[in-house]
Amino acid sequence: MEIGFTDTQRMIRRTIRDYLTREVEPLVPEMEAERLPPYDPLRKMMAALGLGRGGDLAALIAESPPEENLKTFVPRVLAVEMSRVCGGLALSYGASVGLAAGNIRARGTEEQKKRWAVPLLKLEKIGAWALTEPQAGSAAIRDMKSRAVRDGDHYVLNGTKTFITNAPYADVFVVYAKLEQHGSTSVQAFIVERGDPGLDTGKPFKKMGFKSSPTGEVFLSDCRISADRLIGGEPSAKGAVRERLSRERIGLQAISYGILERAFEIALRYARERQQGGRPIGGYQLVQRRLARMYMALANARAYVFADVLAGRDLGGTVADASVGKLYVAEMASYVATEAIHILAGNGYMEEYVVERLVRDAKLIELGGGTTEIQELTAGRWLVEHYEI
Repeated sequence: MEIGFTDTQRMIRRTIRDYLTREVEPLVPEMEAERLPPYDPLRKMMAALGLGRGGDLAALIAESPPEENLKTFVPRVLAVEMSRVCGGLALSYGASVGLAAGNIRARGTEEQKKRWAVPLLKLEKIGAWALTEPQAGSAAIRDMKSRAVRDGDHYVLNGTKTFITNAPYADVFVVYAKLEQHGSTSVQAFIVERGDPGLDTGKPFKKMGFKSSPTGEVFLSDCRISADRLIGGEPSAKGAVRERLSRERIGLQAISYGILERAFEIALRYARERQQGGRPIGGYQLVQRRLARMYMALANARAYVFADVLAGRDLGGTVADASVGKLYVAEMASYVATEAIHILAGNGYMEEYVVERLVRDAKLIELGGGTTEIQELTAGRWLVEHYEI
């Protein structure tokens, strides 16, 4: 349902959905079996939808009136529609275009933007955002062990990153490390390219869900890069990390919503068609009760995901909004996908009905981008310190 959307927004969503259903969904079994990385399908999608500079959709965004808010709407609905078809597609796209390219575009020099951000935004190159470390998950900044040392006109990086989306195939890595100089320590972001001496990546992890999105480790062993690879040059990138985490959480809301919406629709369609006792199972009150509660979760989640779109805002809201939105929509995606399995019963446990994959994918969003507990603490701290009564 598209409550509150303009005619243009509805048209864009239908166009994206039609393309993904027709051209990408048939490829999902190959991607989920890890025989087809998601990057060529993503490149074809960008070209077909005209998302690149000079493309039809890009031109529509540029020329649209402010009240359409397409700069916010299109990335949001694209993430939703990709995750309806294949969550891994949305995850790899977001890590490359949103996190890696977005960081360089937001904080980099003009030369860095031209050399690295532009190719990443076009998906000519694949990016990875390397923050998490084996011993530093939720406390990524405080417990960071990766170090950078200035050596003349270069930096030398050492450390290990893990659970990094796109790492096994990425061309460009935005790597965070602690830099010690002038008697103080700061967290900084560096651009590292595949092929740089001292950079290595591990094999793709074997995961419960999001199998179509490669995840792995990044190893830095005396990795020597030129000084112009430092992003931003601010005293510390801590604020940039937190801002990027909030944007990641907003993106994860959209991915969760796509999973939730697809699971609900599969369950509703099945309840209408599946006959038991001489009538559709949707005619039984206990099934109706499940569907009602699933729809309640969907309606509330939709309010979080599209709130800034409908309000005409850019990506926004407070730190608390980003955290509780991600927390709620992720939990509801797991809930609704699990309820869908109950409605489909034995069929729900079979791969061909999709919902078993949606359950596996949904669980990751409760962990990635900050666990449920971290979202609660982050939101609670912000509310105590900043919320105006």
